[in-house]
Amino acid sequence: MPAWFRLLRPGNALLAAAAAVVAGLIAAGGELELLVALVSALSVACCVAGGNALNDWYDRESDRENHPARPLPAGEISPTTALWLARALMLAAVALAALLNPPALVIATVAVLLLVLYEQGLKANGLSGNITIAALTGGLFLFGGVAVGDPGPVVWLAPLAALGALSRELVKDVEDLEGDRDRRTLPARIGSRPVLWLALGVMLLGAILSLPAASLYSGQGYIAYLVLVLLADIIMLLGTVMGIRGDANLGQRLLKQGMALALLAFFAGTVMG
Repeated sequence: MPAWFRLLRPGNALLAAAAAVVAGLIAAGGELELLVALVSALSVACCVAGGNALNDWYDRESDRENHPARPLPAGEISPTTALWLARALMLAAVALAALLNPPALVIATVAVLLLVLYEQGLKANGLSGNITIAALTGGLFLFGGVAVGDPGPVVWLAPLAALGALSRELVKDVEDLEGDRDRRTLPARIGSRPVLWLALGVMLLGAILSLPAASLYSGQGYIAYLVLVLLADIIMLLGTVMGIRGDANLGQRLLKQGMALALLAFFAGTVMG
């Protein structure tokens, strides 16, 4: 796989794009126009991929310890190339959003600005950076709804996604604690175990709030959503527990997998309901 492709972390970009499409599908009552789906997915994918490249550019020194196999610390791609790739992708994200409607353009522009502010200072202050990423994750669903002109039906998805993302960000900060000596992350301030317990509390809240959402579906959609979201909740709770037990790397990966399964639950509930 080419270094520039790995720099973009395509798995994350595809998952985010899928979230926007699922949100659009829900907002459109199961009948989403193909062109709208493609443009919104591409916009989100470009924004996330550009943000990933920008993140690696800013973290190129700390990643020598945290993630030495990534393209920049491994010397497989130059910092200049990574920076210009990040800029081009984020500009493309805004341009694509402009093709949808003005509210989508506003959300995309705000998302890009938040990504830049995150790298320039919010990330270094710990919890404010975690909350920023959580808000951006929740914003994916608002963007998907806005893309079809009706965000109302997906407003309830945003906080659920944000809570899952916040829990994962907290666990990731614990995982990267040794290499983040120049950042005032929450684990650096109060210790790893309190942060992991906080992540578990956040995840429990998200799991509890995900269950009443089953009432939005009916028939087979109700059953499919409930089964899949329960499995997703179990996986994500297990991820936070694994972090508490000392394996933060496995914990954050389980959280990511659980978030993907939760997205599938939303999709199944919509298409089968």
